[in-house]
Amino acid sequence: MNHEIVNGIINSMPIEKMVAAPMLAAVRAQTEMSLALAQFIDHVGLTKDGEIRMVTFKYEETTQGDAKSDGPASSETKTRYIQAPFLALTGLPNIGVENINVNFELEVKTAEDTKTTTEAKFTNETDAQYKAFWSPVSVSTKFTGSVTHGSEQTRHTDTRAKYSFNVSARKQNTPEAFMRIIDIITNSVATPTNQQVTDNLTSDRTERKEPASK
Repeated sequence: MNHEIVNGIINSMPIEKMVAAPMLAAVRAQTEMSLALAQFIDHVGLTKDGEIRMVTFKYEETTQGDAKSDGPASSETKTRYIQAPFLALTGLPNIGVENINVNFELEVKTAEDTKTTTEAKFTNETDAQYKAFWSPVSVSTKFTGSVTHGSEQTRHTDTRAKYSFNVSARKQNTPEAFMRIIDIITNSVATPTNQQVTDNLTSDRTERKEPASK
């Protein structure tokens, strides 16, 4: 194998860019996913005034009174309201890149074929002529020779490369800091009350514009 040819092929390939390109693409993808999560919280979980969107549940609660001596116990039905943050009821689209695999295989095969040929030719030509007055026969001889040499060298180079990468991503668990905030809000509002409360879940959806897609 001609090592100069192999080294020349390897050096001509941008190995650093081939390895770095998938990683940089994964970082850019993670940036886009983080921005999408921020927009989700801002547009889905908060109002335009920065207040957290609340879901109001209305239900009927019946309470039993004390039993009377002259009849059955009285019962009273009241309308109750309870609220919960919408973000506590829906899942966050928290997608994260977890693994990046870059595979690169290079196979170089070189072969040289040398073919040498040598050919020699010798020719003896004799001509007889009857022409001199002192000799009845005139003889002339002619010698001809040639040598042919040929050399042929053929080089075969077969290069095969395989380049692949894959990125795996999946939904991540809700961040602990975010869960603590949701728990604080939930504990402060998740108390049944007789007073009617206002639902702001979709109060300003027609006023807010969705982010333009790139």
